[in-house]
Amino acid sequence: MQPRIIERAAFIVIGMEVFLQEGVDGFGALWQRFIPREDDIHGKREPAVSYGVCIPHNDGTLQYIAGFEVNQDAPVPDGMVRVQVPAQRYAVFTHTGTAAQIGASFSAIHNHLLAEHGLQPSAGVDLERYDARFDDPFDPASQMELYIPIP
Repeated sequence: MQPRIIERAAFIVIGMEVFLQEGVDGFGALWQRFIPREDDIHGKREPAVSYGVCIPHNDGTLQYIAGFEVNQDAPVPDGMVRVQVPAQRYAVFTHTGTAAQIGASFSAIHNHLLAEHGLQPSAGVDLERYDARFDDPFDPASQMELYIPIP
């Protein structure tokens, strides 16, 4: 996987969240609860693009939000949260594969791909960006982007 480097301005995501301990998989279950409620979110900036927002916490938990980038004044539906994703510089990698393989791509990125490209991760918010290329979570040809914060 060859990364591209981008600067991303701060933006707002509204969606549903889950808090996970390291090694615990609750991502798929969250998406299954979230997808039927996607239309509850108004003010989407790109209605065909959803995000997985990964916010690490000092206690070892990961806050994960499945949601959409929204306008500043978008209302928050019941049972959902609003998060501000900070401005950040990212190394963006394209994942090709099933949803179940995303974790392996994150591991490969952190274990050797960043270093192979002379990059270091920095503390920050990781992103998963899903667009029309990711039309089936079980299709090994599906693609999505993984955004890794870098200095």
